[in-house]
Amino acid sequence: MMQRRDFLAGVALAASALAVPALAAPAPLRLTYVQAWPSSNLTTHIAASIIRQKLHVPVKLTTTSAGPMWAAVASGRSDALLTAWLPTTHATYWERYKDKLVDLGPITTGTWLGLAVPKYVPIDSLEQLDAAHAKFGNRIVGIEAGAGLMINTHKAIAAYGMHDMQLLTSSTAAMQAQLARAVAHKQWIVVTAWKPLGIWSRFPLKPLADPKQVYGVSGHIDAIVNPALEKRSPQVVAFLRQFKLPLDDIQSMMVQLDKGEPLAKVTAGWIDAHATEVAHWTQQ
Repeated sequence: MMQRRDFLAGVALAASALAVPALAAPAPLRLTYVQAWPSSNLTTHIAASIIRQKLHVPVKLTTTSAGPMWAAVASGRSDALLTAWLPTTHATYWERYKDKLVDLGPITTGTWLGLAVPKYVPIDSLEQLDAAHAKFGNRIVGIEAGAGLMINTHKAIAAYGMHDMQLLTSSTAAMQAQLARAVAHKQWIVVTAWKPLGIWSRFPLKPLADPKQVYGVSGHIDAIVNPALEKRSPQVVAFLRQFKLPLDDIQSMMVQLDKGEPLAKVTAGWIDAHATEVAHWTQQ
C-alpha cells in the first residue's frame, strides 16, 4: 500500500513539474542588410555573431536593397539595419523615415563616396568628365539601382552638365569585374566608388574631386533601430550603441573575401582578434 502511495505521489510530482511553463525563448533579432554591399555584409554578420554568441539572442538575417531595408525597419517588419550611410548618401531615406526610427550612432567613420578612375587616366575632377565622354564610352559604371550612391550620381550628372554620360545600373560585383578588365588593358573607365571598399587595395585608383560637394563630405555608417527594440531587447541596443568597426578593418576583410576566404572565417577572425572590445561591448 505504501509503495502504491509513493508511486502516486511521484506521478503527481512529475505532473506538477510538467505543468510549470517553460521559459520562453527570446524573440529573434531581425537584421536587414544589403548582401551585395561588402561593408553591409561584413558589418551585419559580425554583429549577428556577437549577439548570438555573447548575448545569447537568436538572429534572423534578411537581405534586400537599400529602399526596402529602410522601409522594413521603419514599419517594424525588421528590428535594425547597420548600413545607414549618413549624412548624405541615405539622406533621402532618413528624411522619409526618421520619425519612426532611432539612430544609435556611428559604427564606422571616415566614409567617402563619389566617382573614381584609374590613376593612369589624366582626369582629376568631375568637372572634366563630360569633355572626355567618348574615351569613357559615354558611360559611368554604377551599382544597384536603389543605392544612395546611384541617386547622388544622377544628381552629379545634372550638376556638372554631363549630358553625354550615361549611368549604367549593374551590381557591386559587376562593377568591380568591369574595373578589373579595364585596368588589365589600361582602358579608360569611371566607376561609382566608396570607402570602405576592397578596390582601393586591388587597383591603382584615384577619387575624382567634387567641388560642388554633390556627394557630401566624409560621413559615417550608423546603426538604426525600430523604437520597439529598445524596450524588447535593451541589451542588444546597448551593444549596438557601442559596436565599432574601423574603416581600415573593413577594407582589409574585403581583400580577404576577394582572395576567396569564406565570410564565416573572415568575420570569426575579426571577432577573435578584438575579444577585449567585444567583451566590453557585451558586458551585462
